[in-house]
Amino acid sequence: MTDKICGKNKNIIDKPIILNVYSPTCPDLTLIDLPGITRIPVAGSDMPKNIEEITKEMGKRYISDKRTIILCVVPANNDITNSEALQIAQEIDTTGDRTFGVLTKIDIMDRGTDVKSKVTGKEVPLKLGYVGVKCRSQADIQNKVPVKNSLAVLKLNYN
Repeated sequence: MTDKICGKNKNIIDKPIILNVYSPTCPDLTLIDLPGITRIPVAGSDMPKNIEEITKEMGKRYISDKRTIILCVVPANNDITNSEALQIAQEIDTTGDRTFGVLTKIDIMDRGTDVKSKVTGKEVPLKLGYVGVKCRSQADIQNKVPVKNSLAVLKLNYN
């Protein structure tokens, strides 16, 4: 659907792609997947030169709705205190009641670093907290390490 609406040349279009999923046992919910903040247009793409401004304003417009829960996606292998996404979420959701953190790239954090202070909100507290997303590393995939074994390293002790 993305290729059909945006084209295959990595463009970003401010036009919703609507997918309807029905279930008699689930509440009504609308999910909006926004592009991340893109600073520099991809070479050879149809992206406009002001892509950073476009992606920031698009995100701000959607998260400004007071009924919106903001899933703020932040790479765990970077310093989250420098996260522009968290900064924008805090500007819009000043009370912090609607922002939920999603920490990605846990699988590529440097050896010896610990995600615990980020996941537990010690670095940047969020009322709704954080969830960590860990994929298998490329080495795990190549070595055919089962997903269950890869995830075992993520267990945290919160005591």
